Parts: sequence; C-alpha cells; structure tokens
Amino acid sequence: MVVLWGDSALGGRAGRSMHISEIYASGFRCFSADSPLRLALSAGLNILVGPNDAGKSAVIDAARYVLWTRGDDYIRPDLHDFHVDAAGARTSDFVVRCTFDGLTPEEESRFLEWCVNESGKLRLHVCLRASVRASAGGGSVVTSQHRAGAEGEGLPLDGELREYLKATYLKPLRDAERELRAGRRSRLSRILGAMPTMGPQAKPGADPTKPTLYDTLAAADRDVRGNTAVDGVKTSVNTDFLSQLSFADDPLVATLDLGARGSFDQILERFELYLNPARGSERVLRGLGYNNLLFMAAELLLLQSHPDQVPFLLIEEPEAHLHPQHQTLFMDVLAARAAPPQDQEHRQQVQILLTTHSPQLAAGADLETMTMIFGHRAFPLGAAHTRLEVDDYEFLRRFLDATKANLFFARALIVVEGDGENLLLPALAEKLGRPLSRHGVSIVKVGHRGLFRYSRILQRKAGAAVGVPVALVPDWDIPPPEAKTLVTPRLTVDEWEDEDLTAHIATLTRDEGGGVKAFIADHWTLEFDLALQPALAADVHLAVQLAKTTSRQPAWLEKIRLEAAQTYAAWQSQGLSAVDIAVNIFRPLHDKTASKAEVAEQLAKILRARADKPEAMRATLPPYLVAAIDHVTGGAPAPAAG
Repeated sequence: MVVLWGDSALGGRAGRSMHISEIYASGFRCFSADSPLRLALSAGLNILVGPNDAGKSAVIDAARYVLWTRGDDYIRPDLHDFHVDAAGARTSDFVVRCTFDGLTPEEESRFLEWCVNESGKLRLHVCLRASVRASAGGGSVVTSQHRAGAEGEGLPLDGELREYLKATYLKPLRDAERELRAGRRSRLSRILGAMPTMGPQAKPGADPTKPTLYDTLAAADRDVRGNTAVDGVKTSVNTDFLSQLSFADDPLVATLDLGARGSFDQILERFELYLNPARGSERVLRGLGYNNLLFMAAELLLLQSHPDQVPFLLIEEPEAHLHPQHQTLFMDVLAARAAPPQDQEHRQQVQILLTTHSPQLAAGADLETMTMIFGHRAFPLGAAHTRLEVDDYEFLRRFLDATKANLFFARALIVVEGDGENLLLPALAEKLGRPLSRHGVSIVKVGHRGLFRYSRILQRKAGAAVGVPVALVPDWDIPPPEAKTLVTPRLTVDEWEDEDLTAHIATLTRDEGGGVKAFIADHWTLEFDLALQPALAADVHLAVQLAKTTSRQPAWLEKIRLEAAQTYAAWQSQGLSAVDIAVNIFRPLHDKTASKAEVAEQLAKILRARADKPEAMRATLPPYLVAAIDHVTGGAPAPAAG
C-alpha cells in the first residue's frame, strides 16, 4: 500500500509504501504443515474467490489473528484453529505470519529492532505461534505469542507496533443498522472516538466564539436542566420518592439531563449515523443494503483518517444485502482507494484483502487482482502465473460478465460454445444420474471466440495444477459427405486433406492440460450428433418441429407430434441411412428456421420425460458427451480428445 503523509505530518509531501507482501500459514485451520498457505499480496486490491470451504475465510482470519483489528472484536486462538489431518489427528502447533515490505526510512528506523535484513532489504515479519497441550484436569490449554521474525524467533511485539499494524475488518452479514445505532460501546462511537478531528472536541475550547462539541453539548445540557417541565419531573422524583427512600446519612438525589457531564466516550455513544429519507423530512428505516453501504463508508472514513497507521482493510463478502448495480459501484470505490495516488493527490492508498462469492463483483474486477482459493491452496490469476496471454487479458476485460464469472466459484466447469450445450447438458447429466448442481458444476457459455481463453484462466505456467476439472465441449464443425447439398460450397470431411484434419484436431485440443480436457463433437455439431443416435433421432426431430412453431395450443402441439412421428417413420421405410436421417433432422437448424436454443429447451423436456435408466442413457448418448459429464462429476476417467 502507498500512503501519502500530509504536509503537517513529516514537514512535506512524502510517499509511503509499507504493505503486506505475503501471508503464510502452517498448521492453521485447513492449511497443513505439508501444504502451507503462501499467499502473495499486491500493495492495492486483492480479491479471493473460490467455492465454499476452500479456505478464503481462513486466510482472512490468519491476518486478523496476527495483526488484530481496530474494532472491539477480541480474537485469540482456540482448539479449533489447529489443523486436523485426514486421519483425524489434530496438530499441536501452528504458525501464521504476515510479511511487510516497502518500509520507508522512517519506518525502518522506528521498527529497526523488529526487522530483519534479507539480501540487503529490511523486512518486517510479524509471526503468531500457537500450541495446544493437554490440561492436567482434562481438556486442553492453548498458548500463543506474537513475535517478530520469520519463525517467531525475534522480539515480542510491543503496544506501539501492534497499534501501528492493526487492520480494519468488515465481517460478513454485518448488522449495519445496529452498528450505527446509539448505545453503549457502539461501533459508531468507536469510529468517532478514533477520528483525529475528534480529539480537540473532547474538552472546552479556548475561543468562546468557536465552541467545541463538548461546549455545545454542555450548553444544551444546561438548557435542558433549566426547562420547566424537566425541572418539575426531577423535583417530583426527588421530593415524592427518593427523599422517602433515603437513609438519613445517605440522601439520594437525581438529576435529569442529557448526560453531557459524563465522559466524552459516553457523549459519542449518543450519536447515530443514518441515511436521509429519499423524500420528505420524516426519518424512515432504509433497506439493509443502503445501511450496509453507509456502515462501510464510515469504516473507510476511519481507515483513511490515520496516516500514522498501516491502512490494511479486510472485507468478507461485501456483496451482502447489495443488489448487483451497487456491488459494481462499491467495487469502483474500493478500486479507487486501492490505486496508487496520482500527482497532487493527498490521500492514502489502502491495501485491501477481500473475499467474495459474487460473480458480479468478480466480473468487474481485474484478473490481476484476483487469487483463486481451491482445495486449500492459493492460485494467483495474474499474468505471471496463468497460461493466459496478454491479449487474453484484454479480451476477458471486455467479455467476462457475471454469467461467465461463476467459473471462479465452481467445483468443476463445463465450457461450451452455444445455447444448445448450455441448455441440454444439465438435462443429459440428470439422465446419467449425475446432476450438475449436486456436483457443484457450472456451465459457462462463451461463444465461438473465447472457448480456450476462459479455460486458460485455470491453467498454470508452473507448479501445482488448479484442482478444478474443466471440460471443453467444442463442435467438430466439419459436415459429413451426406450434407454436401446442404452446406455447398463448404467442404465436407471427405474433401479435407489428412494434414488439415490433423491440424484441425490439434487446434481444438491445443489448450488441454492439467484438469482441462477437450471433448469434441464426434461428427459435426451437438444437435447433429444427437440426431445421429438411433435411440434419440425421433426425439431430436420432434424437438426441432416443436421449436419451429410459435403456437402452444395443446391440439396444435399434438398435431405436430403426430406429423413428426409419421415423417420419421417414412424416412425409415424409405431405407435412409442414419446419417441421411440426421441431415434431414438438422436441416431446419442449419437453415435457421429453428432456433438452437428452442430446440434445446424442447429436447430437454422430452429427455427428462423418458423412462431410461442411467445405464441405458449412457449407452444411448454420444460417447464424448458422456465422457465430458464423467470428467466434471468425478466419474470414469476421461478419454483423450479426438
């Protein structure tokens, strides 16, 4: 993070770039000693994505445990923070560490005794070590200590350094209205009390013409006590009741006022922060989403008001209660705060670590800022780590929308070109007894241009592969000889040279690797290949005919079903081959008199109504579709493409 000290702080405009460069965790929660977390962070915005139980919240908590936070939440390790292995054995110790880089000369001298020199560069390692031992009386005892050094071998951290490094934390599903409401130890009073501008307001002002907040409230208190009605109530309480309930040597006397003579903290606890009504002047309750925005704005205000502290912001699921458009606006605000300040800007650059399950937020973020947490491992999505090329990043900035961004949260992924695959594959998976939703599989429709660009997001240049199985389902896109009259002047498969066919297959499979496999249509397209299966051809033909009509009157639909069955029977009686029949079925799709999306919807309904058992459907469907579904649902090993 880069922070600009104000002119009054250091006597001039100076830059600061102290930030967390790495979070390390070993033996903590889901991160074992054999496979520890090593999460590299940028100085600005860092977004963690991934499915549930992947380890995102554990990363946030690791930072909270090491650095502590500016809120009232007090956290300390307990038994459940120690890693439990597959055999059920719990580890007896863990280490969590935050490494700070980019210290300014002032910070280096200020914290020199805690820093280490690594290759001529001073770094600050803040380390939490915890251990658990059995208690003599039963149960267990957890002990922990915060020290400097990569292994916690340095000096203990004192109060000044701890305060300097504290993070701001926004928990998930926060009750924003309660946090901003007046009350004892309210979060709003903590925020106001920590604002530097509030310090001088806690005491009487030196200039009577410029009253402080203390002066204003004290004057209001005097006016309230002098009010006739208030004074009458006070007198009645003292005279009619308390005087009769008092001991002779211990009289009870009450005062009725605003309580401004208490501590300044008690004064701040009377403040509320709320949104003005959209119309009119009467105060009304606003929605959860708006109150959530207000609360996050208050926390950001506090964060940027302390140039003498490291501005590190932890946010879990900021999308809670926000509709998609406000999610986008909020991300714009965060990105602006996390960006390095430009010339003449006197503000802090905030380092942000954020977790989200929102495809809307992920779609609007720069891939370079994102890290995918999967299987308790961190996979940065920057150009130095993925197989994405430079123009891929530019392409994805333009076309990665919310419908495609669910790839960041899936346990497995099918990447398809068009509507047919997008609508049909869930139905086919159900018929195979492998419903995609039960296996955490997402389908991403990317069109003809981006099939491989999206899969390369999940492929690594080096190191361990992302454990997300990815099935690419491209069309073969070469028509059979029987379709020559339909596709002229396009070449059919018998007119291709062998080396061209080999090159075509190589193109369709060029991005296989790791968990990514290509499952290519066997003969032409998905719809043609389905029509080529004898046990499915009649159903595909019926779906095409139903898709061609706009009427949904029962009698008319029954007429179409009857005519479709008669036409299909006539083709069979004429001795047409399966390929010729498939060409006839596919003709309306090729001529665009039937929509592929409509055909897919109709065929999905027809297939779901069939009584086939999974074993029978497995033998009925084209093998490449079965293999693709098996690959993403943990079925039989997927065969090689082509």
